[in-house]
Amino acid sequence: MRNPFRMRASQRSVSDEEFVKLFGAGALDLMSPINDPWGGLVFLRSAPGGGKTTFLRLLTPRPLRLTSQLADANPQVKATNEGLREVGAIETDGPILLGTMVSFTREYKDLAEFDKGNVLFRELVNSRIVIATLRSVLERAERQFPDDLDRIHFQWQPESGATIPAKASGKELFEWASQIERGFYDRMDELGDPAPVKGGHARLDGLKWFAHAEIFDGHGRVEAKRVLLLDELQTLAASQRTSLIEFVTDAREQCGVWIAERLEALTHRDLLSEGALKERDYEGIIQLERRWSGARTKTFGKFVEAIANLRAEKADGFEGRDFFSLIAERDDLSEWQERIEAAIADMEADIVKANGSGNRYDVWIDEARQHRGSVLDRALRWRTTKILVARDSTRAQTSFDFDSLTSAEFDKRGGSGTERAAEHFLRTELGAPIYFGRDALAAVSSFNVDQYLEVAGELFEEITAKIRFHRDKPMPLSPERQDTLIREVAKSRWDGLPRRLPRGYEARRLLEGIGSFCQQQTFRSTAPYAPGVTGIAITMQDRATLIDRPDDEIRHFLGLRDVLTSLVGMNLLVPRLDHQNNNKSYVVFYLNRLLCVHFGLPLGYGGWRAKSLRELVQWQDRGAPEKISEEPTLV
Repeated sequence: MRNPFRMRASQRSVSDEEFVKLFGAGALDLMSPINDPWGGLVFLRSAPGGGKTTFLRLLTPRPLRLTSQLADANPQVKATNEGLREVGAIETDGPILLGTMVSFTREYKDLAEFDKGNVLFRELVNSRIVIATLRSVLERAERQFPDDLDRIHFQWQPESGATIPAKASGKELFEWASQIERGFYDRMDELGDPAPVKGGHARLDGLKWFAHAEIFDGHGRVEAKRVLLLDELQTLAASQRTSLIEFVTDAREQCGVWIAERLEALTHRDLLSEGALKERDYEGIIQLERRWSGARTKTFGKFVEAIANLRAEKADGFEGRDFFSLIAERDDLSEWQERIEAAIADMEADIVKANGSGNRYDVWIDEARQHRGSVLDRALRWRTTKILVARDSTRAQTSFDFDSLTSAEFDKRGGSGTERAAEHFLRTELGAPIYFGRDALAAVSSFNVDQYLEVAGELFEEITAKIRFHRDKPMPLSPERQDTLIREVAKSRWDGLPRRLPRGYEARRLLEGIGSFCQQQTFRSTAPYAPGVTGIAITMQDRATLIDRPDDEIRHFLGLRDVLTSLVGMNLLVPRLDHQNNNKSYVVFYLNRLLCVHFGLPLGYGGWRAKSLRELVQWQDRGAPEKISEEPTLV
C-alpha cells in the first residue's frame, strides 16, 4: 500500500487531476483579508513545507479548469470550486483567471557575481515570463505546448527600447525568448572573462507585456483576469530579489502579482519584526503559519484533517475507511491501574507529610480522598492538590499564615491551567502517553502542512500495517503507539537540525538551552506558569539592539542575531511582538511544537520567561543551562 502522505501536491509528478482532488479547500480562507488578490502585489510566505507552491499551482489554467469540471462529481473539489468563486477566480461558465507561473532556481544566483546591474537577470526573467505565458494561454485553450504556438497571437504597444515584439504569434515569441535563453547560456560559459557583461535588459518589460498585451487564441480574444505567479524567490541572490521586488512594486501594473518565498529570504530586520511591511506598498501579505495561528479556533485542524482524509482515500485497500476513526482519542487505563494507584498513595503521603501536625490542608486532603470518578480522575485531583500545597507552602512560610484552607480556596487557587499542568505532570511521571489524538496531531505541526503530513504519514504506516493483519476489524492506533511515533519524528527532526540550518550546531545548542530552560520552568513543583513554559522573550529594547544597531557596535551579538533569524525563518521559533509584563514590552519566541515534544513540554501557547541577550549567547555557545534553583518542593 503506497503511503499517500509522502506525496507532495506541489510536485509535477502528481497529475493535475489528482492535485485538484487532494487540495484542501480551507486554504482559500486565508485570502479573505485581501481586498483584490488579482489587482495588486501579494506576498505568500512560509517556512519550507508551508504550502506556497501548492497554493500557486491551483491558480494555473488546468487545475482551475479541472476544479470547475469536477465540482459536481466530487464534494471536496466542489468546496474548492466554491472557494475560488468567492475570490473571483471562477464563475459559472468556468475559470476567469489566467495564472502564469515562473519558478526561480539557483541558476539565477550564479549570475550575481558578474551581473552587477542585474541586466542579464532581468533579460532572463523577461524571457521566462513570455514562455510561461505562452504555456498558460495554450493550457487555458486546451491546446498543446509547443505544438500549437502558431494558433495564438499577441499585440501590445511597447515603450521605446522594449525588445518584446509589438505584434507576434506565439511561435515567434517563443523563438524570441529562446534566443535569449541560448544567449544566456553562451554568456554563462564566458563569464570567467573579466570583460564587462554585454547585453541585458534595463527594465522588466515582461511584466508590462503580461499586463497589457491583447491575447488571441483559436476561440477569439482572451478575456481573463491576469495574475503572474513568481515562485521560490528565496533561491535568488539578495540583490536580484530586491531588484525584482522594486520593479514589481514601482510598476503597479493592472494585473495581480503573487510572490512566493520562504521566510529565509527575509533579512533579520524583517523576520525579527515579524516581517512588517508597508501596506501602502503591497496589497497583502499571507504568511501561512501566522495566518493559520491567527485564524478561528480549530480552523487549521479542520483544514489538515480534510487533507489527511483525502490522502488516506487514495491508498489502495483503504477505500471507505475514515483515517481518524483509526486513531484512538482516549487512553485504555486498565494497564495503568496499578501504577496510578501507587502514584496516588505516594502523593497522599507527600501531602500528609507537608501538613505535618497542623490542620492547614485537612479539608483538601479529605476532599481528595472522597473524590469520585475513574482512577485517572482521582489521580488528577491528588496531583492538582499537590501543586496547590507546594504553592501554599512557599506562601505560608513568607506570610506566617497557617489557617486551615477551605474547599472554596482550592477552587480559587486552582483553575483550568493548573489542572492541565497537573495532568501533564502526572503523565510525565507515570510515563503515560501525552501526544495523541487528532487535536495533538494538528498541534504538533506548528501550522505547517509539511510537518503535519510527516507526522500523519508515520501514523498511517502503522494503521495500514494493522489493516493488513486485521482487515475486517482493525484496532485503532493506541495512544501509547501514537505518542511513541510522534516522539520519534521529533527526535529525527532534532538530529537533522545541524544539516538543515546555517550555523546548525550553534542553532541546536541555542534550542537546547531554550528547551531545557522551559523544562525546568514547566516542571517546578508549584507550576507557576501553568500549564507550562514553551518560549522565551527578549525586551523590545533588546530586539531593537539586534535589528537597528550597526554591526560594528554589536559584534558580540551578531552570531545570536544570525541564529535567531534562521530559526524564525525555519519556523523553529515563532515570534510574537508586544507582550506586556511589568510595564515592559517583549517579543516572545515560542518553540516549534515538535521541539516541545522533544523536550516533553505541553503543546499550548502562553507561558514564557524573559531572558537577556547575554544569556542567550551563553546558551548558543554552551547549550543547556545549569539547573535553576526554585522554591521548596514536597519531598
